[in-house]
Amino acid sequence: MVLVVRGAVKDYDWGIVDGLAAWSDEATGGPQAELWFGVHPGGPSPLVDPVGDDTGEHLGHHFDVEEIPLLVKLLAAARPLSVQVHPDAETAAAGWKRQQQPGEARVLSDPYEKTEMMIALEPFEAFAGWRSAEQAASILENVQGTSAAVAAIRAHDIPAAIRELLSISAPERIGQLASAAQAAGLPIEQIEAYRTVQEQYPNDTGALLTAMLDYLTLDIGEAVYVPAGVPHSYIRGTGVEVMTSSDNVIRLGLTGKPVFVDRAIEALRLDLEPQIVRAEFGDTLWPTASPFVVRLLRDGREKLPKGAYRIVVNVEGKAIIDSDIGEISLRQGTAAVIGAGDPDAWVQTAGLVAVVQSTQR
Repeated sequence: MVLVVRGAVKDYDWGIVDGLAAWSDEATGGPQAELWFGVHPGGPSPLVDPVGDDTGEHLGHHFDVEEIPLLVKLLAAARPLSVQVHPDAETAAAGWKRQQQPGEARVLSDPYEKTEMMIALEPFEAFAGWRSAEQAASILENVQGTSAAVAAIRAHDIPAAIRELLSISAPERIGQLASAAQAAGLPIEQIEAYRTVQEQYPNDTGALLTAMLDYLTLDIGEAVYVPAGVPHSYIRGTGVEVMTSSDNVIRLGLTGKPVFVDRAIEALRLDLEPQIVRAEFGDTLWPTASPFVVRLLRDGREKLPKGAYRIVVNVEGKAIIDSDIGEISLRQGTAAVIGAGDPDAWVQTAGLVAVVQSTQR
């Protein structure tokens, strides 16, 4: 069975105004942040017929989360997303069980791990992973009142540093971020990233935490793989985001949503780092130990072998999926979903598609 779906739109306030209209066919005049292609109950993808009309069903009517282990998104960020951590499998299962008890806060959306990769469709900026202790300290020592946090950073006590920074954040200190980055000798693009943080989140207690995070840029087709437990905040840009089928986000700052400091610290994996995949456009992106592989295929044909879950998102132009089952056309902004038990298929594109395959069988 090959099903065709469109993305479920999420209009979070950090999205680009009509930033996903080219794929959603819906100009709202408001922020468009994410298009979800998957079965997660937070936004299961609607099924569409050959002419692109909704059938009245969604992907969850045909598959469950075990059969569709991945969630693919198109993401459009106008300003920084929250400083966040995703739980690994053990932390998610324990946290989900905990919050079933009376009186426990609802922190998680599901009991599953969230590991993800962002592939840039245009130049993309992000904070991901930790800066070196010396560089983070050199930034923050130029912000008033941070001596205890700086001492904790130099002692490699990240939980203590997080709590110290959250306790002292105030508008006058957040407003020193860009000048502190400049005094520390950071490049201009990083200074401007901190200027964005202080301008967009002048009263957010988590703003100073961004000084502890490493900064990165991605060219078109390059990617950052973020294992569960690694803190990050995407700054701005448009990309394809691939992840395990979970919506678990534990926030530390840069958000109007609830922040759970202790739970975020519990979820940290200090032994893991993000992986930057500096590939040529069109290369297969296969991070170490990743539960998925991704390829941005332009103007070509590729086999999609059976035995793994496959989803092909049509990013640009036209695409055709053919198999023993038949031939299906994809318009821009739709995706073909092929189960692990379905036969081999091929994708032919005169444009650009994101080909995503699960590595978990």
